[in-house]
Amino acid sequence: SPMEFNKDSLQQLEEYLKSHPDDAEAWNVHGVILANMGEFGPALRSLDHAIKLNPRLVAAHLNKGRVLLTLGPEKARDALVSLKKALALDPNSVEILVDLARALGALGRTREEKQALLRVVRERRDVWQIWVRLGDICIENGEFKEALKYYDTALKIKDDMVPVLLHQAIAYSMLDKVKNAISAAERAVKLAPDDATAWHVLADIHIRAERFRSARNALERARQLDPSDLSIIFTLGLVEYKDGHLKEAAKYFRAVLKRDHKHVRALHNLALVLMDLEDWKAAAEIWNRLSSIIKDSPSIFDAKATVYAKLKDYCAAHQAWERARKLYKKKGDDVNAIRVAELARAARINCSRQKKAERAEREHKRMTRSFDDRFELRRKKKKK
Repeated sequence: SPMEFNKDSLQQLEEYLKSHPDDAEAWNVHGVILANMGEFGPALRSLDHAIKLNPRLVAAHLNKGRVLLTLGPEKARDALVSLKKALALDPNSVEILVDLARALGALGRTREEKQALLRVVRERRDVWQIWVRLGDICIENGEFKEALKYYDTALKIKDDMVPVLLHQAIAYSMLDKVKNAISAAERAVKLAPDDATAWHVLADIHIRAERFRSARNALERARQLDPSDLSIIFTLGLVEYKDGHLKEAAKYFRAVLKRDHKHVRALHNLALVLMDLEDWKAAAEIWNRLSSIIKDSPSIFDAKATVYAKLKDYCAAHQAWERARKLYKKKGDDVNAIRVAELARAARINCSRQKKAERAEREHKRMTRSFDDRFELRRKKKKK
């Protein structure tokens, strides 16, 4: 097995290193074998020793970068340092550029990752994975036309890649090329009829084109394939909402919340649906739940205040609008801050009136009760 081969090789190499302790190349190989065995700490120590013996040993810098990348994204910055050293020593190495791009991607530095990959494809035009990654970077950056160019190149090399067809469909959809988008997504579901994600993407494209019946059909197929995926149920709610079937939409959003009571998007959409249905009491409950999860969104507190105003609970409305005003101001949205300040002021006036009326009502009840009690007492005395 490869592991046994590594153990045998390691023993032989360690015997060799006893008599040749200054062989940087051998220490580099020692590090690679240890890394293959999953001994990453000792592997890094061997590679560092190789670099110490020969700071210009490209392979040691490259292998150190690879080991660091294997350890996870939190080591990507250190990996990048090693890979840059390797590239400085061998500026035209495609091998180093590929790993450098990986490190940049892990750090979210996609513009630089793209430049590194473009250097790679000048030399290696037949590696479809690189064209796909270039397309994905462009989609992340909103460069949809350019993304399509890279996906087309990838699909010319390998034409049956379902994820690439789906990403191509998304890019077409974002450019409002609905027919092309549907064609790409339908090709994907034909290649992978049991892939719930492919059906979901097809549904999303139909929703964007306001083809709600087709979207429902695709989503129901996706739901059959993966009943546990809440995003499918949520999207069914979205279809009904957009198609004006508010009670059906509410049913789906509640189904999502039954399984994930902190699902922010389901809470938000359900609250909006309930407002459209003028079910102010239920809407207030949902906005309350949402504002206890997201505490820094002025629009949530703004909507919550509106619902309380509809319920004529002006004190709660004043409190929510005041919170919205502070949050709008914090975000630098002066227009909305001024608008809700006016609403908060009106709600405060109504709140004061409500409190005054409630006090008067309580006093009236107290006086009436007192009178009734005295009257009852007199009646009892007369009977005696």
